[in-house]
Amino acid sequence: MTITGGGGARRWRLGSVGGTPVYLAPSWLLVAAVLTLLFLPTVQLAAPRLSTPVAVLAATSFPVLLFASVLAHELAHGGAAKALGLPVREYVLTFWGGHTSFGSDLRSPGDSALVSAAGPLANGVLAVVGWGLLRVVEPGLPAVILASLTYTNAIVAVFNLLPGSPLDGGRILEALVWKITGDRDTGAIGAGWVGRVLAVVIVAWFLLVPLVQGRQPSLTGAAWAAVIGYLVWSGASQSIRLGRARRSAAGFDLRPLLRPAQVVDVRASVAAVPAAPWGVAPPAIVLVDPAGGVVGVADPAALAAVPGPARPSTPLTAVARALPATAGVTALQGSAALGQIARGIGASDVLVAVSEHGVLGVVPRDVLLAALQRPAQ
Repeated sequence: MTITGGGGARRWRLGSVGGTPVYLAPSWLLVAAVLTLLFLPTVQLAAPRLSTPVAVLAATSFPVLLFASVLAHELAHGGAAKALGLPVREYVLTFWGGHTSFGSDLRSPGDSALVSAAGPLANGVLAVVGWGLLRVVEPGLPAVILASLTYTNAIVAVFNLLPGSPLDGGRILEALVWKITGDRDTGAIGAGWVGRVLAVVIVAWFLLVPLVQGRQPSLTGAAWAAVIGYLVWSGASQSIRLGRARRSAAGFDLRPLLRPAQVVDVRASVAAVPAAPWGVAPPAIVLVDPAGGVVGVADPAALAAVPGPARPSTPLTAVARALPATAGVTALQGSAALGQIARGIGASDVLVAVSEHGVLGVVPRDVLLAALQRPAQ
């Protein structure tokens, strides 16, 4: 077991399945402890002759088997994705369940629906298997544990199929809207709004149903309703933000922001850079290697400071600064361009747009930031 800090959060690597790493968040231990304490009275009722240490040990079987159920849920997502030829980066089991990260976006509504449905389907299969085993298992502690896991898997399967983000049913709804409208972002935003309604319904169900029946809502039930409702609301809101962000990104175009650039061999001297006509702003000087790869950009002030007689003997690299690989942008439109820009401006104050035909132009960081902030004003 190794401990990593991916994304700023500590987690334990348990191993890998099919070449994909499986991580466990330390917060899951808190869930295991709480579930053990909640299940302990059931164990003691089913097997009153067990000593307390043995009863506690038996109660831990419930979170362990639940862990296996959640893992099966995530592995089903990953297995469906791999069957479709999509890479799976990692499986992570967390405080409230787990998630599966993919190496690329799902390509079609059908792929998205299939991958989303695979998780609840796995829990449904486990519930059916458990139901069948209950018919042959003798009454006692094993039957109690098996029954708890059977019903838990059934509940997880049904709950995850509710049609609202961030649940799997919400992603299926997103895929359906995507298929009908041809717009994935509309699906994400719509599933997010349904998820918000679902969050309100969950809270209302736990709080209002007891009142309608003439009972006071329990403190435990109210707490669970608040937590689950908050998580569903937060996930649904994130889906709405993501859909809106992708929609905004779809209209982004880097080309109007590009400034002219002159390409010069990195082995050349300063004399290879011709003086710009009077009154005309000089283009940016981009240095490329013999293979055409961008390696640097000349500093205008340093270039202008080289006296005329010294220009033929001054290497261009003396007045240039190297550019990191992320400074080269190959995507010019949409979210792909924004993704490359986000990586590039963190390491360089100027980005170079390139294509299969060569350098297209440059854009300073401040120009990019101003353009990206403009829609929010």
